[in-house]
Amino acid sequence: MLNAFKEMSKKINVIYSAINFRMIFIVVETLVIYFFYDKFDFNLQIDFTILSIAIVFPLVFSITSAYQKRQEAIGEFNSFRNKMIELSNLFRAVDGTNTKEYSTFFKSLLGLQDDLLKILTNKGGLKMDHIRSKRKEIFYFLENYKNLYNEREKDSIIRVKNELFESVEKLNTLKIHATPISLRLYCLVFIYLSPLVYNSNILASFDKNNFLELVVSIFFSVIIGFILMALYNIQEYIEDPFDQEGLDDLKFDEMLVGDNEVLE
Repeated sequence: MLNAFKEMSKKINVIYSAINFRMIFIVVETLVIYFFYDKFDFNLQIDFTILSIAIVFPLVFSITSAYQKRQEAIGEFNSFRNKMIELSNLFRAVDGTNTKEYSTFFKSLLGLQDDLLKILTNKGGLKMDHIRSKRKEIFYFLENYKNLYNEREKDSIIRVKNELFESVEKLNTLKIHATPISLRLYCLVFIYLSPLVYNSNILASFDKNNFLELVVSIFFSVIIGFILMALYNIQEYIEDPFDQEGLDDLKFDEMLVGDNEVLE
């Protein structure tokens, strides 16, 4: 029951997250321009296609890029998880290593996972330099047992270790590199300018002397700006698939390697 309540609360917060100061600004701006055009009987006939070219297309492109980034992050974190398990299994399979040594090594990999999670979720104030120093620690730990490895085992362990940290670097790259900032800024500027374009067309399409049509025209005027800004806010919200603030972020609770997977 408590989990269901938390999930419902999170969904409500996500819905409200699309409503921020930008949303309030665009609604107020739309109403001001609407009544300004109405008062001065301003008539500017511009094809609504310009909204598709200047706003909708680049906005959809930005949302698609953010979605692809999320999907890539899911695949890369799964790869990181699998490489952790594969590397620990390779170490345990080497003749001469015991369960205690395996457990120590696995727990060091869990520590690496915890540190990576703190970086991806912006918690703990860790930097990638810390993770990279862990890479050396893991390398030196494995090197202590190099006399036990045959050539095939040595090649496999080195390959999987490198692939593990390659996944770490890719996840960090996905974290720090956002979708094109210039394109998103371009979208935002034109969303703010859009009421100048469509308000005149809306006024010309309705009878201002009919109260019902007046209300409908105001509604359509506001809803266009509302939708465009909501889409922009949603794009910004899904931009970071790691921060655990959205319903579509990575489900780390179900993806992390757990302590119960360590053999004691």
